[in-house]
Amino acid sequence: MLQMAKNKYSVETLRELNVSYDHEHGLTQKDVDMANSYVELIEQTRSEITPQIGDRLIYVTEDGDYYGNALIENLHHTNKGHLSICEQPSIPFVWNDNGNIRLSVSGGAFHAVNPKELKFLKWTDGSFKDWRHCRACANGAVAFYAKVPMWFYSEPNPKYGNFTTETYRKFYFNKKEESEAGNLYQGFDIAFRNEAELQQFVEDYEGTIFKGNWPTQIVLWCFRREYIFLPLPEWEKIESPAVERRLNFHPEQVKIVKDMEQHITYLYRIKNF
Repeated sequence: MLQMAKNKYSVETLRELNVSYDHEHGLTQKDVDMANSYVELIEQTRSEITPQIGDRLIYVTEDGDYYGNALIENLHHTNKGHLSICEQPSIPFVWNDNGNIRLSVSGGAFHAVNPKELKFLKWTDGSFKDWRHCRACANGAVAFYAKVPMWFYSEPNPKYGNFTTETYRKFYFNKKEESEAGNLYQGFDIAFRNEAELQQFVEDYEGTIFKGNWPTQIVLWCFRREYIFLPLPEWEKIESPAVERRLNFHPEQVKIVKDMEQHITYLYRIKNF
């Protein structure tokens, strides 16, 4: 159960969230009163049972794309009874509409979701903003936080099982004919010259390959990668065999350690700087 805040902000605490605004326009007590009024309105209209405009949610698409701070931004304009969801919202502008809030937000993409399919997870801090005494101008909005529910929704029929971008990486590759020049597998920001390079990557990063959207496309899900640079004496103590890998187009001796729970492949590199 949410414990609603009353007079959550003072000039000092609200100034910490609005440094640029205060520098250019001077944060006032009226700005504080506005923020506190919105906080009370937002928090007194929240529910753990009914999703509402202004609530946040974790949204997972059928392609496994994970959005951890999506926003319920409106009632959907065509699907009656559905909510409009923004995957990656900016801080929304808020206003009072007959005792409830309405929002204006940029970002995307936008989806229609049946509120009955959302699952309550927890309470979280949601950010909001509104124009203040200087009206609409550069750095003219005051931002603040209010407690709102965090919901969960995953689109049905996921294409790739339990893989999501929350803890995995996803790559799309087009495969060329063996006789064509250039890389055999070409992605947006990664490529493999031949089948051996692809399979080495799959081994290093616990990869799983799926068929793509057309015959020459594949989808590769794999562990995330983190580099750890160590002085040579410390690097030699890592209990893993040294192997050669091409990093930034150059061969390099590394040691590979995998975190199977967090889905991370650590590459220990020798610190030369």
